[in-house]
Amino acid sequence: MKLLIVDPDRDLVEMLMSWLKTLGYDAYRAYSGEQARGVWLEEQPDLVIIDNILKDIDALTLCRDMRSKHDALVIVVTDGKDVQDEVRCLESGADDYVRKPFFPSQLLAHIHAVSRRGRSSLAQRPSSILTVGPIIVDSLHNEATIHGKKVRLTQTESKLLYLLAVNANNVCTSHQIVSHIWGFGNDGDTCLIKAHIRHLRQKIEPEPGQPRYILTVPGVGYTLVRRSVEEPAAKEPAHALLAASL
Repeated sequence: MKLLIVDPDRDLVEMLMSWLKTLGYDAYRAYSGEQARGVWLEEQPDLVIIDNILKDIDALTLCRDMRSKHDALVIVVTDGKDVQDEVRCLESGADDYVRKPFFPSQLLAHIHAVSRRGRSSLAQRPSSILTVGPIIVDSLHNEATIHGKKVRLTQTESKLLYLLAVNANNVCTSHQIVSHIWGFGNDGDTCLIKAHIRHLRQKIEPEPGQPRYILTVPGVGYTLVRRSVEEPAAKEPAHALLAASL
């Protein structure tokens, strides 16, 4: 199992690195948010142990951004005493929270607990391939097939389309989409959603300006309409479509 430890306290990081390696973990270090970005991308850790106070970036923002590139379990570590810190971290998507100072055995117990939950989630995860009418979504390979034509998707586009496919004909709210894709909620990410929806429409819609599959539900979110494979891709009357403008 790969672990990434992100903390400006170099002595603590070195101690944890040495100790975790003796237990058989493949451990990596970073002392800043910028270093963490590079290691996270290069090593693709299974679990990240990160101090919530970094000098160069907000730790939760960093985790949200990096999870869109390579998802990982996250344990937030802090020496703060404010209960609201814990509430903020957990509600923002952290998998666990540990207060400093802690005994090594405490941290190890949290690592084991989070890892078990992670494996359980993977075991219950549905197939990576979903079919919704003429659209086949392959989230494992970041691809989609529409009426037999295959298109490449970015990782974020793949996550978004897969979520819509799982909930076909039902509305996915902006909050649900942000939580699914980035893990750490941020109201500002709704603008990013619009951009990714637009890119998806350009790839799978016959006429992106008049979408037939990915429709906007104004003020709520988006839905993927399940249409017949044989149904022609003809224009529909304007009153038959939900508002699709961004």
